[in-house]
Amino acid sequence: MVRFVTLLVLAVLVATADAAAQSATRYIPISIPTRDGKTLAADLYSTDTSVARPTILVQTPYNKNYYRLAINIPPQAGGSAFPWDSAHYNYVVLDWRGFYGSTSADVAGYDRGLDGYDAVEWIASQSWCNQKVGTWGASALGAIQFMTAKHHPPHLVCSVPLVKDFKTKYTDDFCGGVFRKEHIETLQTLGLTSVALVLAHPTDDITWQVAERTTDYPDSIAVPMLLISGWFDHFPDDVIRAYYDLRARSAEPVRTRHRLIMGPWMHEGVGKAQQGVLTFANAAGISDTAALHFFDYFMRGIANGYENEPDIRYYQMGTNEWRATQDWYALAQQSDTMRLYLITDGVLRTALPPGLFPPDTVRYDPRNPSPTYGGSRLVVPGTYAPAGPQDVTDTVEGRSDVLIYTTAPAIEPIEIQGGVTISLSAGSDRTDTDYGVRLCDVDANGRSILLTQGIQRLRFRNGVAPKDTAAGTPGTVYTVNVVLQNIAHTIMPGHRLRIDITGSNFPAYDLNPNTGGPLYKSGDTLVATNVVHCDGQGISSMSFPVARKTTAVPVVASDGTELGEATPNPFNGSTSIGFTLAHAAHVRVAVYDMLGNQVAELLNEARDAGPAQVLWQPSGAVPAGAYICRLYVGDRVMQAGVVLAR
Repeated sequence: MVRFVTLLVLAVLVATADAAAQSATRYIPISIPTRDGKTLAADLYSTDTSVARPTILVQTPYNKNYYRLAINIPPQAGGSAFPWDSAHYNYVVLDWRGFYGSTSADVAGYDRGLDGYDAVEWIASQSWCNQKVGTWGASALGAIQFMTAKHHPPHLVCSVPLVKDFKTKYTDDFCGGVFRKEHIETLQTLGLTSVALVLAHPTDDITWQVAERTTDYPDSIAVPMLLISGWFDHFPDDVIRAYYDLRARSAEPVRTRHRLIMGPWMHEGVGKAQQGVLTFANAAGISDTAALHFFDYFMRGIANGYENEPDIRYYQMGTNEWRATQDWYALAQQSDTMRLYLITDGVLRTALPPGLFPPDTVRYDPRNPSPTYGGSRLVVPGTYAPAGPQDVTDTVEGRSDVLIYTTAPAIEPIEIQGGVTISLSAGSDRTDTDYGVRLCDVDANGRSILLTQGIQRLRFRNGVAPKDTAAGTPGTVYTVNVVLQNIAHTIMPGHRLRIDITGSNFPAYDLNPNTGGPLYKSGDTLVATNVVHCDGQGISSMSFPVARKTTAVPVVASDGTELGEATPNPFNGSTSIGFTLAHAAHVRVAVYDMLGNQVAELLNEARDAGPAQVLWQPSGAVPAGAYICRLYVGDRVMQAGVVLAR
């Protein structure tokens, strides 16, 4: 659906453009036969059918005719008009069996991967194809590529699935046990699923387990694949996992040839600079450029260095830069874990202050839910629904039904690379309710920009299998974990990290009526008063991996006053921090976390000129992580990094 919406909008914008600007590419309606005697409607796009070229197959359930409009778009760099390089490639766009031009071919329960096989082989036999066929497409157009490759068509060379995994599983349709209402209802409107069928299985039962097992087939993939997704997409974790499955279990000759790109993109914004209210100029066009690079290597045999490129490229938001790694999961393993505690005064802090605090309470009324604004959203084309990174200051945080916890402004960049977990010590006056969490970056202008979000249903706090369902007891405190998707984002100096906690996020997630009754049955609703503790009854916190900083650079003032390195660094039990004074002065040495909270004062007194050192021996209450040691001499401040590794 991604490409169709984009192309349709672009086509409308250029409909009145001068004819001279149009591409020479034209479409030719064709019919592709299938093994069961049916035919599939398709269009061939070619500038010269007398020349045998590698051909890219796009299989869509969203109407191939939209691509006919796209040929009026002026050519892109390299003579490309559709969608990348029409000078060296032909394109075939095919309507899925049972959809649009292929409606008459519909057969209930038919494996459309077989149609993909038949299409690939038919294309390869045509005079305008050089017997090399690749596949491309996003979302449902990505899913069909996995289904096609599974059947091993001999002339399929490579595939580029965007924003899609190959598995069908419970978590596609439910998050924390909560129905993904907007998403699945949109899929039903598009003819891709049945809401009634999904809601008939509200737990991870045998139906979902069978579906997952039968669609877990990376060992059946024998062509190289380039997977592309974005941090604001629906399921970035699943695309990352799919890549690792392919690297571990696909056919041996292609395992090292798969690649993964994770950009700062929404589901319907892959390759665009504008994402919500943010702009990532250096992310524009990357997905198409990478796909062409991939196709050129495998389908045209161009020695463009593909084999020597990094396995994974990802976009670090905040610093807004592309980075590379051979192992995404290793980044988290090599990182420190930052834990922030939810304090009743509305702050997130790296350490619990002494004393007990009253719990925070928030009211959730299903008849007046917290609205969905931003985040990963799938809506019917033409529907207005702000998605991606949006400012939720007014729409979410301006309401009375939200708990807001915010850090102090960061004094050094804090690089998040991995998943985020919010562990709530929570309770309710109802037997069932929901805890929704939004993770935000508050910029220097006070905008609270949504990064990612999730939700957890109380009755599924122990798991989502049928046996795990357990009603809550009003007044009892439980541990409720809300797990958010992987993300690569840097909290820049002066920015603050924030989490918003609500009882709903509608219509992205279905409403909990708070009655504790059967799921997804019509009936009355109750108002819930939900509680979050950070007191004697429980501690609530959030944790995430942050890039480890192990270098400490000495700082020297113009008069020779110097702050040296901590030794050892990283350290476990204690570390010695040296400094040199050029003249006698009052000296203060203190240690701060990355958010500017003081965790220790090591020295505060007058000292003579010369070298000196102080010892930092943090208590067990100080968590592992990166810290900043500051030396205050008069009106000057010098600082260096130190890492506590427990």
